[in-house]
Amino acid sequence: MSAHRTAALQAEVARHPRIALVALVHQLAQRVILGGYGASPVNISATPQDRLEQHAPDVAEAPASQGLRAVREAWAARLPEDPKALFAEFLAMEQEELLSLLALCVGLTVSAIAHREDEAPAALLAQAVGLDMHGWWAPTAAGYFDHVSKAKALEAVQVFAPGEVQRLAKLKKAQIAAEAGRLAAGSGWLPQMLTEPVQVEEGQGEQEPEETQAA
Repeated sequence: MSAHRTAALQAEVARHPRIALVALVHQLAQRVILGGYGASPVNISATPQDRLEQHAPDVAEAPASQGLRAVREAWAARLPEDPKALFAEFLAMEQEELLSLLALCVGLTVSAIAHREDEAPAALLAQAVGLDMHGWWAPTAAGYFDHVSKAKALEAVQVFAPGEVQRLAKLKKAQIAAEAGRLAAGSGWLPQMLTEPVQVEEGQGEQEPEETQAA
Protein backbone atom coordinates (compact mmCIF):
# COMPACT_ATOMS: atom_id res chain seq x y z
CA MET A 1 0.00 0.00 0.00
CA SER A 2 2.82 2.40 0.75
CA ALA A 3 4.09 1.98 -2.83
CA HIS A 4 0.69 3.09 -4.14
CA ARG A 5 0.70 6.02 -1.69
CA THR A 6 4.20 6.94 -2.90
CA ALA A 7 3.12 6.90 -6.56
CA ALA A 8 0.05 9.00 -5.78
CA LEU A 9 2.07 11.50 -3.75
CA GLN A 10 4.63 11.75 -6.56
CA ALA A 11 1.83 12.52 -9.01
CA GLU A 12 0.29 15.15 -6.73
CA VAL A 13 3.60 16.90 -6.03
CA ALA A 14 4.26 16.96 -9.79
CA ARG A 15 0.95 18.79 -10.19
CA HIS A 16 1.78 21.40 -7.52
CA PRO A 17 4.94 23.32 -8.53
CA ARG A 18 4.85 25.61 -5.50
CA ILE A 19 4.69 22.70 -3.04
CA ALA A 20 7.51 21.02 -4.95
CA LEU A 21 9.53 24.22 -4.54
CA VAL A 22 8.76 24.32 -0.82
CA ALA A 23 9.78 20.67 -0.41
CA LEU A 24 13.01 21.23 -2.33
CA VAL A 25 13.99 24.36 -0.39
CA HIS A 26 13.04 22.63 2.86
CA GLN A 27 15.39 19.74 2.11
CA LEU A 28 18.27 21.89 0.89
CA ALA A 29 18.01 24.54 3.61
CA GLN A 30 18.08 21.94 6.39
CA ARG A 31 21.38 20.63 5.08
CA VAL A 32 23.10 23.68 3.57
CA ILE A 33 21.89 26.55 5.77
CA LEU A 34 21.11 24.88 9.10
CA GLY A 35 23.67 22.07 8.90
CA GLY A 36 21.16 19.39 9.86
CA TYR A 37 20.19 15.99 8.50
CA GLY A 38 16.45 15.97 9.14
CA ALA A 39 14.45 13.15 7.57
CA SER A 40 12.71 14.11 4.36
CA PRO A 41 10.50 12.28 1.85
CA VAL A 42 12.30 14.17 -0.95
CA ASN A 43 15.22 12.06 -2.17
CA ILE A 44 17.54 14.96 -3.01
CA SER A 45 20.84 15.56 -1.22
CA ALA A 46 23.27 18.46 -1.12
CA THR A 47 26.79 18.96 0.17
CA PRO A 48 27.93 22.52 0.92
CA GLN A 49 31.34 23.31 -0.57
CA ASP A 50 32.56 25.21 2.49
CA ARG A 51 36.12 23.93 2.89
CA LEU A 52 37.76 26.03 0.22
CA GLU A 53 40.51 27.09 2.68
CA GLN A 54 42.10 23.71 1.94
CA HIS A 55 42.87 25.02 -1.52
CA ALA A 56 43.40 28.74 -0.78
CA PRO A 57 44.03 29.82 2.85
CA ASP A 58 43.01 33.42 2.10
CA VAL A 59 39.67 32.57 0.49
CA ALA A 60 37.73 33.16 3.73
CA GLU A 61 38.54 36.87 3.51
CA ALA A 62 37.59 37.17 -0.16
CA PRO A 63 34.57 39.41 -0.95
CA ALA A 64 32.58 36.45 -2.29
CA SER A 65 33.17 34.35 0.84
CA GLN A 66 32.40 37.22 3.20
CA GLY A 67 29.19 38.08 1.38
CA LEU A 68 27.97 34.50 1.23
CA ARG A 69 28.82 33.97 4.89
CA ALA A 70 26.82 37.03 5.94
CA VAL A 71 23.76 35.98 3.91
CA ARG A 72 23.97 32.39 5.12
CA GLU A 73 24.23 33.47 8.77
CA ALA A 74 21.29 35.84 8.37
CA TRP A 75 19.10 33.04 7.02
CA ALA A 76 20.31 30.60 9.69
CA ALA A 77 19.36 33.07 12.42
CA ARG A 78 15.92 33.55 10.92
CA LEU A 79 14.91 29.96 10.13
CA PRO A 80 13.60 27.55 12.77
CA GLU A 81 15.60 24.35 13.18
CA ASP A 82 12.54 22.18 13.83
CA PRO A 83 11.69 20.52 10.47
CA LYS A 84 7.91 20.93 10.92
CA ALA A 85 8.20 24.60 11.83
CA LEU A 86 10.63 25.09 8.95
CA PHE A 87 8.20 23.55 6.45
CA ALA A 88 5.41 25.78 7.74
CA GLU A 89 7.70 28.81 7.40
CA PHE A 90 8.35 27.98 3.76
CA LEU A 91 4.68 27.34 3.01
CA ALA A 92 3.90 30.88 4.16
CA MET A 93 6.82 32.46 2.32
CA GLU A 94 6.46 34.44 -0.89
CA GLN A 95 7.67 32.57 -3.96
CA GLU A 96 10.33 35.16 -4.86
CA GLU A 97 11.84 34.81 -1.40
CA LEU A 98 11.78 31.03 -1.71
CA LEU A 99 13.58 31.30 -5.04
CA SER A 100 16.21 33.59 -3.51
CA LEU A 101 16.84 31.07 -0.73
CA LEU A 102 16.94 28.26 -3.29
CA ALA A 103 19.57 30.19 -5.27
CA LEU A 104 21.66 30.60 -2.10
CA CYS A 105 21.38 26.88 -1.26
CA VAL A 106 22.35 25.84 -4.79
CA GLY A 107 25.15 28.40 -4.90
CA LEU A 108 26.67 27.01 -1.71
CA THR A 109 26.91 23.56 -3.31
CA VAL A 110 28.83 24.74 -6.39
CA SER A 111 32.38 23.51 -6.89
CA ALA A 112 34.72 24.76 -9.61
CA ILE A 113 38.01 23.53 -8.13
CA ALA A 114 40.63 23.01 -10.83
CA HIS A 115 43.93 21.15 -10.63
CA ARG A 116 45.62 22.79 -13.62
CA GLU A 117 45.67 26.42 -14.72
CA ASP A 118 44.28 25.54 -18.14
CA GLU A 119 41.18 23.95 -16.62
CA ALA A 120 37.90 25.84 -16.27
CA PRO A 121 35.39 23.62 -14.44
CA ALA A 122 31.76 24.78 -14.40
CA ALA A 123 32.36 26.90 -17.51
CA LEU A 124 28.74 26.70 -18.68
CA LEU A 125 27.49 27.79 -15.27
CA ALA A 126 30.01 30.65 -15.18
CA GLN A 127 28.90 31.83 -18.61
CA ALA A 128 25.23 31.59 -17.65
CA VAL A 129 25.66 33.92 -14.65
CA GLY A 130 28.08 36.23 -16.45
CA LEU A 131 30.97 35.57 -14.08
CA ASP A 132 33.64 38.28 -14.30
CA MET A 133 36.47 37.67 -11.85
CA HIS A 134 37.67 41.29 -12.08
CA GLY A 135 34.96 42.09 -9.55
CA TRP A 136 35.92 39.31 -7.16
CA TRP A 137 39.70 38.88 -7.19
CA ALA A 138 42.89 40.86 -7.74
CA PRO A 139 46.47 39.54 -8.00
CA THR A 140 48.67 40.18 -4.98
CA ALA A 141 51.99 38.83 -3.76
CA ALA A 142 50.39 36.80 -0.96
CA GLY A 143 47.42 35.69 -3.02
CA TYR A 144 49.20 34.70 -6.22
CA PHE A 145 52.80 35.62 -6.97
CA ASP A 146 54.25 33.98 -3.85
CA HIS A 147 52.80 30.68 -5.06
CA VAL A 148 54.02 30.58 -8.66
CA SER A 149 57.47 30.11 -10.12
CA LYS A 150 59.80 32.98 -10.89
CA ALA A 151 59.28 32.36 -14.62
CA LYS A 152 55.49 32.43 -14.22
CA ALA A 153 55.61 35.67 -12.28
CA LEU A 154 57.84 37.29 -14.90
CA GLU A 155 55.52 36.02 -17.64
CA ALA A 156 52.67 37.86 -15.96
CA VAL A 157 54.70 41.04 -15.49
CA GLN A 158 55.47 40.95 -19.22
CA VAL A 159 51.75 41.48 -19.79
CA PHE A 160 50.97 44.35 -17.39
CA ALA A 161 54.41 45.99 -16.93
CA PRO A 162 56.73 44.87 -19.75
CA GLY A 163 59.23 47.63 -19.04
CA GLU A 164 59.93 46.16 -15.60
CA VAL A 165 60.73 42.59 -16.61
CA GLN A 166 64.48 43.01 -17.01
CA ARG A 167 64.78 44.72 -13.63
CA LEU A 168 62.72 42.10 -11.84
CA ALA A 169 64.56 39.22 -13.50
CA LYS A 170 67.65 40.12 -11.48
CA LEU A 171 65.85 39.87 -8.14
CA LYS A 172 65.21 36.92 -5.86
CA LYS A 173 61.86 35.14 -6.06
CA ALA A 174 60.39 36.76 -2.93
CA GLN A 175 61.36 40.20 -4.22
CA ILE A 176 59.87 39.43 -7.63
CA ALA A 177 56.60 38.38 -5.99
CA ALA A 178 56.42 41.59 -3.95
CA GLU A 179 57.21 43.79 -6.94
CA ALA A 180 54.84 41.90 -9.23
CA GLY A 181 52.03 42.31 -6.72
CA ARG A 182 52.70 46.04 -6.51
CA LEU A 183 52.84 46.49 -10.27
CA ALA A 184 49.73 44.39 -10.87
CA ALA A 185 47.56 46.63 -8.67
CA GLY A 186 44.89 48.27 -10.81
CA SER A 187 46.13 46.62 -14.01
CA GLY A 188 43.11 44.36 -14.46
CA TRP A 189 45.41 41.41 -15.17
CA LEU A 190 44.10 37.94 -14.33
CA PRO A 191 45.75 34.51 -14.63
CA GLN A 192 44.47 32.22 -17.38
CA MET A 193 42.28 30.18 -15.04
CA LEU A 194 40.23 33.27 -14.21
CA THR A 195 39.88 34.70 -17.71
CA GLU A 196 37.41 32.24 -19.21
CA PRO A 197 35.23 33.85 -21.89
CA VAL A 198 31.86 35.03 -20.66
CA GLN A 199 28.89 34.71 -23.01
CA VAL A 200 25.58 35.95 -21.67
CA GLU A 201 22.39 36.61 -23.59
CA GLU A 202 21.34 40.25 -23.59
CA GLY A 203 19.22 41.03 -20.56
CA GLN A 204 20.45 38.03 -18.56
CA GLY A 205 22.45 38.41 -15.39
CA GLU A 206 21.56 42.10 -14.99
CA GLN A 207 19.45 41.70 -11.90
CA GLU A 208 19.92 39.16 -9.14
CA PRO A 209 17.91 38.56 -5.98
CA GLU A 210 19.01 40.91 -3.20
CA GLU A 211 20.10 38.02 -0.99
CA THR A 212 22.67 36.81 -3.53
CA GLN A 213 24.08 40.13 -4.68
CA ALA A 214 26.17 40.51 -1.51
CA ALA A 215 27.89 37.24 -2.30
